[in-house]
Amino acid sequence: MNEKVVNNALSGLELRELLKVDFEKLLANEGLLSPHVAYGRLGYTITLKLHLSNPSLRDYPSITVKGGEPVPLVNPSKDAEVAAQTLHREIDSPNKERVRVGIPIPVVTRGLDGTTQTQQIKYPPQPELGEGDVTLEMNQATMDAKKEWNL
Repeated sequence: MNEKVVNNALSGLELRELLKVDFEKLLANEGLLSPHVAYGRLGYTITLKLHLSNPSLRDYPSITVKGGEPVPLVNPSKDAEVAAQTLHREIDSPNKERVRVGIPIPVVTRGLDGTTQTQQIKYPPQPELGEGDVTLEMNQATMDAKKEWNL
């Protein structure tokens, strides 16, 4: 059988899947996110910076791409784009966040014999709780990325 493998540009959906895999690697590599560590209060910031060259709006672009280039790109096309988003979240109530997204809540019960037992009770996600204390910055994050990369 004769096959031809074409190295077409990644679609936005494919890039999203790669980003998810890479983000999961970051999370898995962070020791402070181990099961034996817990936090009563916390906040975090997530920044996504993209420097993309040769954008195309076609379904299957005919652009052949190199992989794994560092950012900022060296000699990007005149149509290159920089996009960045920063997400900030503050969490004051761990259980409220658990209920918001459907993560089990630890519930301690005491039996008639005096023994205690912890059960994980899972409630369905509660969309009426909204997104929580979260802010998303796009314009400022993009300007910051352009400045950082001298673009």
